[in-house]
Amino acid sequence: MEENKPNKLRICKFLRARNPYGMMEGGDNPWLLLDDANTICWCITSAGAVGPDNGLVSPVNCNKGRSCFVSQDADDMV
Repeated sequence: MEENKPNKLRICKFLRARNPYGMMEGGDNPWLLLDDANTICWCITSAGAVGPDNGLVSPVNCNKGRSCFVSQDADDMV
């Protein structure tokens, strides 16, 4: 059941998140906190809560169907 872990979700590599209570998860992406309603998300490409395509930034929205999506497996572009 590795596919159900938050770090294994197919989300954009430019999505970032922070929890006001600190970093609670570790692993490969300690910034990726998807389990709390208080988590704040932003896109490092647009530096805000709205992505380059003017859509809202969140783990639910920043996925393969979006025009600005970049796979986490893609080479570094920043």
